Amino acid sequence: MKRIAIVVGVLVVVLYLIAIVLPIDPVERRPGTSLSGDLAVDQDTDWGFVEGRTRAWIETHTRYLVPHSITVSAWADNGNLYVGCRECDTKIWPRHVARDDRVRIRIGAWIYKRRAIRITDPAERKAVLGPAADRPGLAVFRMDPR
Repeated sequence: MKRIAIVVGVLVVVLYLIAIVLPIDPVERRPGTSLSGDLAVDQDTDWGFVEGRTRAWIETHTRYLVPHSITVSAWADNGNLYVGCRECDTKIWPRHVARDDRVRIRIGAWIYKRRAIRITDPAERKAVLGPAADRPGLAVFRMDPR
């Protein structure tokens, strides 16, 4: 019995360590761990290549060290990159960002290191979201350089 407990314990530790280092990209609504891909050489991009709303993937830091990544919708406006979040109070990743705003975001094949800043100022929300700024549960994050 003691031997089984040791084997199970070792297996749990090995799986935990694998989850920390092995990138598993999110797919649609299924979250992942760290994002796969290369860091963009130019981290100070102007986001001119982002046309309209585009699919992106964002990776946050967790308290238990295993990165958490999800699929998001991103768009560029006036040289800034934004990420939207519907029903944001029910999701895990905004809580991670509230605790640690350092994120990595992948757009296309490149990963960018950013700080996710939740926009709470009503005037800035209105400028970014337009009429949707008053919708309850809708949040927007500006992806600032680190």
